[in-house]
Amino acid sequence: MSKPCLICGGALGAGRVPGLLSCASCGFVTADIAISEDELRQLYSANYFAGEEYNDYVGERAIIEENFRNRLTTLRAHVGETANKRLFEVGCAYGFFLSVARQHFHEVSGIDVSVDAAAYARNELGLAATAGEFLAHEVQGPVDVVCLWDTIEHLADPDGYIAKAAEMLTPGGHLALTTGDIDSVVARVRGRTWRQIHPPTHLHYFSRRTMTRLLEKHGLVVTYAGHDGMYRSVEMMAHIVLRVRHHQPGLFALLKRLRLLDWRAYINLFDIMYVIAEKPAAPGAGRTS
Repeated sequence: MSKPCLICGGALGAGRVPGLLSCASCGFVTADIAISEDELRQLYSANYFAGEEYNDYVGERAIIEENFRNRLTTLRAHVGETANKRLFEVGCAYGFFLSVARQHFHEVSGIDVSVDAAAYARNELGLAATAGEFLAHEVQGPVDVVCLWDTIEHLADPDGYIAKAAEMLTPGGHLALTTGDIDSVVARVRGRTWRQIHPPTHLHYFSRRTMTRLLEKHGLVVTYAGHDGMYRSVEMMAHIVLRVRHHQPGLFALLKRLRLLDWRAYINLFDIMYVIAEKPAAPGAGRTS
């Protein structure tokens, strides 16, 4: 593969997992695949959220919003007072995080490549959600917080996204994101079977170290790095294991019919990292929070 590492510019070579490339200099891992923006957009049709990656994303709104409330609690603890702040979400999907965040922020808006998801956010939830490509989208005015929840691993150009997000942030503003941690114990033990490895929807695999380097490359300073747990419905987990990975729709349907999937669990495998970074205020300027 001829392109250099997007973190440090080093050489990419075969990694420990077949189909993935690793940088010999910094350890960044990426899929050995070339995919266009048009091809990426086609992946995230309505079926992606209803039967392919997710069993029923809209149907699980209550659980998804509860997880977002937990993320928001952590975010607000680092951002400070949010009542007068503007928040922008990259990869807002159906708007469930924005619907929670608008209770605390002065203004929230977002963008997603999925036309169906953005339309739902606008029409059903009354949110300022745009369908389109973030790098080509003109965000009106600076914002105080930019969020990318489980998004950066999907992007053809994560370096460009972070660069633009950093540029649009106000001095003292914050960027928050979650993504898989390729250096986690679970990822190392599972190897090629780690649940986060599934190109072409997941293209990039960061560690805390490589994520920190990417953010610092664009002038952002990491102020928090933890591992994010979440509530998951057993139905969703069974969908991934039985229907997506092992192609057993009949067994999934039987368990669902017997109502053996109608419960949820809180899971933290410490393989999803939650990172918050700050754009330093100009010398002599007051903090925004």
